[in-house]
Amino acid sequence: MKIRKGICLLLTLALALAPCLNALAYQASTLRSGSTGEAVEKLQQALISLGYLGGTVDGKFGTHTENAVRKFQKANGLKADGLAGTKTQETLYAKAGMSSSSTATATAATTSTSTSTKSTATTTTSSSSSSLFGGDYSTMRMGSSGSRVKILQQQLISLGYLSGKADGKYGKLTRAAVVAYQKANSLTADGLAGKKTLKSLESGGKTVTSSSSSSSASSSSSSSGTPSSSTKASGPNGASVKLLHWFNDIKPTLSSGQTLYIYEPTSGKSWNLRVYSCGRHCDAEPLTAEDTANMLEAFGGVNTWSQKAVYVRLPSGTWTIGSTHDMPHLSGSIKDNNFNGHLCVHFLRTMSEAEQNDPKYGVSNQKTIRSFWKSLTGETIDD
Repeated sequence: MKIRKGICLLLTLALALAPCLNALAYQASTLRSGSTGEAVEKLQQALISLGYLGGTVDGKFGTHTENAVRKFQKANGLKADGLAGTKTQETLYAKAGMSSSSTATATAATTSTSTSTKSTATTTTSSSSSSLFGGDYSTMRMGSSGSRVKILQQQLISLGYLSGKADGKYGKLTRAAVVAYQKANSLTADGLAGKKTLKSLESGGKTVTSSSSSSSASSSSSSSGTPSSSTKASGPNGASVKLLHWFNDIKPTLSSGQTLYIYEPTSGKSWNLRVYSCGRHCDAEPLTAEDTANMLEAFGGVNTWSQKAVYVRLPSGTWTIGSTHDMPHLSGSIKDNNFNGHLCVHFLRTMSEAEQNDPKYGVSNQKTIRSFWKSLTGETIDD
């Protein structure tokens, strides 16, 4: 009799606790206003990369992050409740090209910028690449700073993924270099310098050539993102450039938030553009203030609608040609790039279609593209 009463009591207790356990499980997997930590940092990083959130990663789920989540949910047919649950996170990370594996259980050590004396002494004095990080593989990310970040930057510079000086600040350009390195070495391209990425860097990874190094990372002159008008980069190998059609080849593979790498051959300047929208051409905006400065110098220091023929490295890594200007107009999504609006990047279209839909500026850009291609190959584009 006592055993039956005990069993009944346990069953009653289990039923009473079930809602609480479900709530705790929901709390653990869902990020919401008030949430903090590494999982929020990853969420913000993805939202920023896709253009839904401005500013920098701070690991705090506040009003701006909640609004950005709502915008993303609305744009992707999800329930726009501002709660970043499993479905929202999986969709977001898939769109951003990031791993959807949870990082919520990571220790605090992965978010800190370790300044351990032991780590610093080992990594700065050793001549062996295998001990670059002194066995400390805690994750570095946007906002990290210190000696370990400096060592990371030095290795990226030595391999050709980053240029300029290592300043110990994990900014946008350092993250872009990490992403480029990860892509080149078949790692998850999430911009987080974690254990696998750091161990790969210690082994030397793949050394890039002068032509590919200009297209990796952001080919900028400063790892911290400080504008510099002296940046010069190598263009692509001529044989690697493909003549791609906007509607048939490029637009179907391009989405908002992705990055285009531009190289202007006359000035030797290069800059990054983030895709803003895709219509009959690509609307984009400079990724950073440094990119704006480099672009402006390529156009003679003035904002102008006069287009220039450029090489364009697509997110896939393929080089093609295009035509662009540097006149800011209408709206943009990046607030700190010193560029008030967006610009247009034109790619190859049939001339008859351009004449019908964009008889003035569209046709002018198509003529620029055709002239550039002929100067490169001697070939005439018939239509």
